[in-house]
Amino acid sequence: MLKKLAKLNNLIRGFHSGVEYDIEPYKKILEEINNTNLTSLSDIGLMKMSAKLKSRSNKGVLADDLLIEAFALVREVSRRTLGMRPFDVQVVAAIALHLGKIAEMQTGEGKTLAAVMPAYLNALSGQGVHILTFNDYLAQRDAEWMGPIYRFLGLTVSYVKEGVSLNERQKAYSSDITYVTAKEAGFDYLRDFLCLEKDKLIHRRFHYAIVDEADSILIDEARVPLVIAGTVTDDAVDFVYLSEIVHSLIQGRDYEIDQHGMNAYFTDEGLSCVEETLGCGSLYDEDNLSCSPG
Repeated sequence: MLKKLAKLNNLIRGFHSGVEYDIEPYKKILEEINNTNLTSLSDIGLMKMSAKLKSRSNKGVLADDLLIEAFALVREVSRRTLGMRPFDVQVVAAIALHLGKIAEMQTGEGKTLAAVMPAYLNALSGQGVHILTFNDYLAQRDAEWMGPIYRFLGLTVSYVKEGVSLNERQKAYSSDITYVTAKEAGFDYLRDFLCLEKDKLIHRRFHYAIVDEADSILIDEARVPLVIAGTVTDDAVDFVYLSEIVHSLIQGRDYEIDQHGMNAYFTDEGLSCVEETLGCGSLYDEDNLSCSPG
C-alpha cells in the first residue's frame, strides 16, 4: 500500500502544465480514492480521521500525501450530511483543482461539491482557503449549502458579502473556508493598504484559493480595475510653508543622505527642530500623518 501511495504521489508531482486531454493519470488516483472505503466507520470515527489528517498536516505532511484519504473522507461525509456522494467526474475535477489546474465543467455537473474536496484538503493546515465566487448570492448559498460537510470535519466556514461590517469580515476571513466574491476580496485587500491600525486589518496571510467561474473572474471582470481612495481632511496643507522649513535644514546637522543619494534621514537635532517649528509634538504620531502646519 505504501509503495502504491509513493507511486501516486510521484505521479501527482509529475503532472505537466498546459491543456491536458489525457486523464488517465487522474484515473489512477481516482482508483485509489475509490478503493478507500469508509462506509464502515461511525460518524465519530470519521471525525477522528479528520482530526488525524489535520494533525499530520500541522506536522508538515504535504497536502499531496493526504489527498487520497482526504478526498475519500469528504466523499463519505458528503453522502451522510447532504445525501450527495461525489461522482467520479467530480473527484477528477477536484484533483485537477488541487493541482492548480482549470477544470471545465458544464452546468449541473456539480462543481460546487467538487470544490469542497480540494478546499478541505488545503484547509487542513489551518492557513485558510478562499473560494472566490461570481456574486454575493453564490458566496452565501455555497457557504450555507456546503457548510455541514466542513463543520462535520471540524472546520469553520463563512462568507463575505457587500455591506457586512469590519468585524464580520475579519471573522469570515479567519475561518478555515471563506466564500467571497473576487471583487469583495480585492477591495478588502486594497482597504488593508490604507489601514493604519493593526487590529483593523481585514485579511490574513494568503494561502490557497479556488476560483469559481474562472473565465468570468479572470478575464471579464479583470478588465475593470478596482479603485479605492482614502479620506482626507478639509484642512489644506501649506506646502510653501513646509518647503521653507525643508530648505532651512542643514545637511550634516539636521539630516543625513545615504551613500546612493536616494534617501534622506533626520538627525535627532533636525527632527527636534522640525517638531518645534510645526508645534505638532512627535512628527511620527498617527494624528500627524496628514496634519497641517500650525
